Amino acid sequence: MRKYGDKDKFQLELEEGATLSHLLDRLKIEDRIYIVILINGRRAYEEDEPLSDGAEVFIMAPTGGG
Repeated sequence: MRKYGDKDKFQLELEEGATLSHLLDRLKIEDRIYIVILINGRRAYEEDEPLSDGAEVFIMAPTGGG
């Protein structure tokens, strides 16, 4: 996921009424099938999930082991 941001944690300002989809578009994350997203500590399943002011979003690519 580091290819989408140069830091582990950063802030972005989005327009009022922005959704998770707006954020993913802004970060230019295209391969959305294999990511896990938490919004304020709760798993997000839909891209039309609204983002509240000050929302903390955690985006990660799951890893597997063998």
